Amino acid sequence: MINIKDLTFKYSDDKNISLNNVSLYIEDSEFVLITGPSGCGKSTLCRCLNGLIPSFYGGEIYGSVNVQNTDSLHTPTKDMVKKVGMVFQDPENQLVATDVEREIAFGLENLGMSKNLMAKRIEEVLDTVGIDHLRYRQISSLSGGEKQKTAIASVLVLHPEVLVLDEPTSELDPKGAEEVIQLVRRLNEELGLTVVLVEHRIDRVLQAVDRLIIMDKGAITYDGKPRDWINADGDKLLSIGMPPISRLSVKLKQKNIDTKIPLTIKEGRQFFSPVFKKNSWKNSTKPRVNTNNNYDKCIVKTSKLWYKYQDGPTVLRDVNINIFKGEFVALIGRNAAGKTTFAKLLNGLLKPLKGKVEINGLNTKSTTVENLSKYVGYVFQDPNVHLFADTVEEEITFMMNNLGFSSNAIKKSLEIMLKQFNLDYCRHMYPRSLSTGEKQRVALASVLAARPQLLILDEPTRGLDYGLKKNLMNYITRYQKNGGTVILISHDIEIIAEFGERVILMGEGKIVADGDKHQILANSLHFSPQINRLIQPFDKYGVPSDILTVEEIMQGF
Repeated sequence: MINIKDLTFKYSDDKNISLNNVSLYIEDSEFVLITGPSGCGKSTLCRCLNGLIPSFYGGEIYGSVNVQNTDSLHTPTKDMVKKVGMVFQDPENQLVATDVEREIAFGLENLGMSKNLMAKRIEEVLDTVGIDHLRYRQISSLSGGEKQKTAIASVLVLHPEVLVLDEPTSELDPKGAEEVIQLVRRLNEELGLTVVLVEHRIDRVLQAVDRLIIMDKGAITYDGKPRDWINADGDKLLSIGMPPISRLSVKLKQKNIDTKIPLTIKEGRQFFSPVFKKNSWKNSTKPRVNTNNNYDKCIVKTSKLWYKYQDGPTVLRDVNINIFKGEFVALIGRNAAGKTTFAKLLNGLLKPLKGKVEINGLNTKSTTVENLSKYVGYVFQDPNVHLFADTVEEEITFMMNNLGFSSNAIKKSLEIMLKQFNLDYCRHMYPRSLSTGEKQRVALASVLAARPQLLILDEPTRGLDYGLKKNLMNYITRYQKNGGTVILISHDIEIIAEFGERVILMGEGKIVADGDKHQILANSLHFSPQINRLIQPFDKYGVPSDILTVEEIMQGF
């Protein structure tokens, strides 16, 4: 049981209220999804459940938080871990040991449990989470999904009554994300664990939860059943980020085609079956492969590229890629496929073991990172890597100052970035005190402000709500149309399906497939977007089998 009454909180270094008079009651064994815009108070609310607020984060707090008959606001965090287990957005923030077994044992050791009880619990949790084969693996050698499962195991081993997860799938490939969600669902259904899940990618989880809570500006704006929410005013919901299959129903209604709104793909096939069978599709415009071969300048060229980390495995194997000026390339693949390593070789942070990398004709082996930074803008997966200045404003202008931009150009670009990424309200704040989503936006703004010729983005939509994602991708699309080249590394297949052009699939350090997005994503077991999975049984009725998005399918109506 979680009982929150009149909870108001403001961080000590923030003039804005993070939680505004929040009241909430959650029953035992409920599976609750909390979503809402970046910075709306989701993570802050979670920190109140396990005592991190106010024990660790300072500020002004009013109201009460009672979790399993314990006052979390006045109970030491070390005692709250027995009640509430929290898995953070970035597993790196909570993994402290060298190998998996030691990581899981860490919390038990701190609670002073006997060796026999520890051995029993570790064995149980390894089997429950399905990572017994990772027992002796080094944490540093794990993929993102494996790290996230290890973090969950390290929390579950303490036998909490409530499991809180803050965007646990944001860094995972589609298969890893599905495994984590299924694991959490099983823990809820079979063990009766109360689950509070924070997530922006609601298409992954909406069908699994009992209850949906939407927050905005520190307050709860919706609290109820997911199906009641999707059956509300469709026009308003389109701006929030409905699952694509639900959004399709709203779009059809706008064309006076009435259908029920589905929560799952299976429901979607049932609800849309009469519509797809009735529609002739004769006048539909089938998605076309991008045949634009007018790219005349090769901006990225890799030849027989190999890379191996010291005392580690070979990460890249004989990679040969040409990327041309003006292309929008999406780099996909499961965690640990070599995507980030490949990206770091393009801006000189890593040097090839064998082979060659050329950027604008410059060999990265003989060119400094400083010189390459004039051409290549790199947005890291972890926004904290970017942040070192005292204010957001200084962070955004740092690169422009280093590259010798004029004061007028710097001022103009700063104002554009602050507006573009909705950062004006925190322009004088310390960047590292911001939420994960806000940090991500600052990192993006600091790189994009310098207008590089080649823009590499490693999971840029992590921590961003639907509206900010759309704004970012619209900006990147304009950047591309003005001659910029984009390499997007992402697990967000829906974003790639909507905005990408060329897709490169990596696996085990090799290029597995390279082509137009319709060729690579359609009919894939793991990388098909929701709409493509929806329409597969209807190809015999003329529905093009390579449709990827709601917008493409609406061309047939």
